[in-house]
Amino acid sequence: MERRYLADASEMEKERERLEARNREIDDMFLNLYTDKAKGILSEQRFVKLTAAMEREQGENQKQLKELALSLRRSNEQERDVRTFIREIRQYAAVRELDEGILNRLISRILVGEVKKVDGEKFQEIKIIYNFVGEIPAVTE
Repeated sequence: MERRYLADASEMEKERERLEARNREIDDMFLNLYTDKAKGILSEQRFVKLTAAMEREQGENQKQLKELALSLRRSNEQERDVRTFIREIRQYAAVRELDEGILNRLISRILVGEVKKVDGEKFQEIKIIYNFVGEIPAVTE
């Protein structure tokens, strides 16, 4: 679980670096285009088209960078919560009997669903919402 958050954050960080590098490249290209226009190498029409395309790309990159910053912040918060949960679980790894204090420290709430009858058997859905990490999906084999 902890590794997944670290890998996701690493990928997002790489993407952020790539977008920032691309924006720096675009800034350099703007300067070169302006120089070419000033020297008469590039027509006004071509200059306007190229700069508009680069401004559009840079705007899209900025939007992605904002989204990545938000995702990274969330990822860092999740990573912190997962680390806290793991630290808490390790404290109680050798516990032989659960008491109220342990349950309150590890579990936020327990949701108990309605009793349902299926083929004459009673079923009741129970969800455990843990502190720091929320609901952990059941592992199916």
